[in-house]
Amino acid sequence: MNPLRAEQSKQISDLDRAAILLLSMGEENAACIIKKLGRNEVRALSERMAKIANVTQDDVATILTDFFDQYRTESGVSGASRVYLERALDKAVGRKLARGMLDDIYGGALADDVRRLEWVPAELLVRFMEQEHIQMQALILAFLPAEQASTILGLFPAQKHDDILFRIANMREVSEHVIEDLRYTLERCIEYVGEQVGARINGVQQVADIMNRYSGNKSEVMELLKKHDIAMADAIEDKMYDFYSLSRQSEDVLNQLLTDIPDELWVTALKGADVALTESILAVLPKRLAQVYRQQIETMKPQPVRKVEAARAEIMTIVKQMMAAGRLEYRLYPEETVG
Repeated sequence: MNPLRAEQSKQISDLDRAAILLLSMGEENAACIIKKLGRNEVRALSERMAKIANVTQDDVATILTDFFDQYRTESGVSGASRVYLERALDKAVGRKLARGMLDDIYGGALADDVRRLEWVPAELLVRFMEQEHIQMQALILAFLPAEQASTILGLFPAQKHDDILFRIANMREVSEHVIEDLRYTLERCIEYVGEQVGARINGVQQVADIMNRYSGNKSEVMELLKKHDIAMADAIEDKMYDFYSLSRQSEDVLNQLLTDIPDELWVTALKGADVALTESILAVLPKRLAQVYRQQIETMKPQPVRKVEAARAEIMTIVKQMMAAGRLEYRLYPEETVG
């Protein structure tokens, strides 16, 4: 290396050198590296990458040359990836032992997945977690950094704090199927955050959600929407077939649905549902039968969110099929009557 060039390169800070290196390798490669860094490191690098200026081509060439020189010196035989070790150890000692060994080596199977939540604002994360069972809330907090977990806990109602902390304190080992549920929940959380803070808006779905909870004259509003665009109004009505719409049905409709749809599907679908919705559905049943439903719902162990959502979606699919066959008069919104 040119001695003058080497001297000039020393004037560039390590943070600047890292920022220049990341900017030089493209978005995809840079993202792979950033995922391995901590929150503070990512913040410092991001701020530097955004502000860096007056970097010459010679500076970039020198930094890249230094990097590859150091790489050639230190690389040798690289360590095995987790995927490689997992496959090898699975064959050698079995899946369960292999997972335990690798979790010790790599700091837990969920470390990288949960790390993404460090960037989610606490208020937004709480809004998502409030929709989850308290055991899942405790599980998420158990895997987050203590400082972030404490901030999030403080945003929950005070009467829940001891229950959540007690559940965390009693955690010793998380089974594989629970880990899969947690991964699924994390993906839904990331998707939820993207919908809340991103620029994408599903206007039809949003209007359907608004109409499902609209306290005014739904029939009149829908008729006005049809004057604007019939196809759009039909799409909105189609989206309004959510589980919440069951609360607007007549006693005859609910009785028909409770008769035609299997009991176990109802019990799963009503697990964790809004109390008012559950009561409006069970109110049409004889008292003894309604009590049986309530006992089954209460005694059922915590269910994966995806299983409950699947049960609710299946019920609404049956509703649509019955309507299409002319067997059911399902009201998406209260209609005006005369008489």
